Amino acid sequence: MKNSNIAKLISNYGSRLWSLVSVFIFVPFYIKILGVENYAVIGFYTLILGIISFADSGMSSAVIKEFSQDGHSPSYKYSIFRSIENLYLIVCVFIMTVLAFGSDFIAGKWLNSNTIEIGTLSYYISLIGIGTTLQLLSSLYFGALFGLGEQVKANFYQIIWNIFRAGIVIPVLIFYKPTLEVYFLWQIGCNLLYLAVLRMGSISILKSLAPDLKRSFKKIPENILKYIGGMVFIAIISAVNIQADKIITSSIFSLKTFGYYNLASLISQIPVILGTPLVMFAFPLFSKFSSDQKNTDITFDKIAFLLSIIIFPISFLIIFFPEEILKLWNGKNIESEMFAPLAGVTRLLITGSVFLALQLPLFYILLSKGKTKYTIYQGVIQVVLGIPLLYFCAKTYGLGAVPFPWILINFGSYVFLLFIVFKNFIKINFLYYFKRTFIIPFFISLSISFLFYLLHKIIHVNIILYLALIGSISLLMNIVVDNILNKRYFKEYKHLYNFPR
Repeated sequence: MKNSNIAKLISNYGSRLWSLVSVFIFVPFYIKILGVENYAVIGFYTLILGIISFADSGMSSAVIKEFSQDGHSPSYKYSIFRSIENLYLIVCVFIMTVLAFGSDFIAGKWLNSNTIEIGTLSYYISLIGIGTTLQLLSSLYFGALFGLGEQVKANFYQIIWNIFRAGIVIPVLIFYKPTLEVYFLWQIGCNLLYLAVLRMGSISILKSLAPDLKRSFKKIPENILKYIGGMVFIAIISAVNIQADKIITSSIFSLKTFGYYNLASLISQIPVILGTPLVMFAFPLFSKFSSDQKNTDITFDKIAFLLSIIIFPISFLIIFFPEEILKLWNGKNIESEMFAPLAGVTRLLITGSVFLALQLPLFYILLSKGKTKYTIYQGVIQVVLGIPLLYFCAKTYGLGAVPFPWILINFGSYVFLLFIVFKNFIKINFLYYFKRTFIIPFFISLSISFLFYLLHKIIHVNIILYLALIGSISLLMNIVVDNILNKRYFKEYKHLYNFPR
């Protein structure tokens, strides 16, 4: 059971859902204990992690890709693992050094704080540099476990790490010292321990496959270097594009305003957070079936449908009830006059995030084929057009205009990737695909959310009940309608997780 498809999917979602739930549980405590401006510095930690994610440069995905293929021996996989690990260590040490030496510049020229001295803020940036690079490095070992088929184990480690990193730090702050220094030192300690556990777990599994495990080569093979090289540009562009709104808002507006924007941004990331476990489950399968068109198409079709029936209900739920969700989550920590503008920003941001989430299966199909040039073209256009437009909107029209370029960029990218993937790599009928994974889930989820929105205006029941009903009914209706249209028994569900092996 531990390596079955359903177990992997459940563990993937257990890990992601816990990460999502932990944000909603713990962020209000961070703001209450440390204040909005100090919380914004914690948000800056996430921003830096997102920016430096380019350092991964496809290394962890290369490990997943190589480990997923049955034809490779344990010694080959171990050699790939150690060779990429050495490269990753060099890159991480370099980034840590750059952040340490650039901390004064970031504190003085980038961030705008009203209460934190520049010297203290510079010290926090240095700690952020250590914590984020350790967390980044752990992605290599997490990817190794995924590629070895140990997704359940990897997700279990991640949940425990997240509990300590995000949750146990709260009593530490309350009973020891409520400062950012304590928070960041705790992050460093948790990340270091997490990294060590993942690495030992990966090595242990490889040794169980071949007890006399030895490196058969030290240099990274040319084909893998080429793959990683192609991913470098993609990773840099993706990091800039995904984090561009936060980069600009953190530099133009005050830390307090950035802290509020970060709350709306966290909510808007839910579609991507919920979609990522699916594609992370599917990526090893895409890699395994890279030369098997039939199984690739079957896997892609299932993943795309599952993604749609998950992200559309939750997205419409947030679009119709953003202010209620903000009040439920952080009502005591948000100034009353900020609820309406934050609700507007949240609606727009999540619209862009829906199109970003819909790109995920398309992106990972290309990744499994080693076709990185299309994503490079996409990224270059995003940077050239999107970043200047984003800066113009923020500078000219204020915080409320920031999400519009985000929507435009992600919608354009979705259309582009659809065209490329269906033209070259997927042999499913496009009209069938678009109707099944976009049109029908969109209108079912929209209709149910709108009906409950009208009902909420008439009958004021606890908002949690409405949210639970909207999500569950939308999900079930999407499955039932799809079963009827495809001439299956209306209560059938096993086909949803019965992937090719």
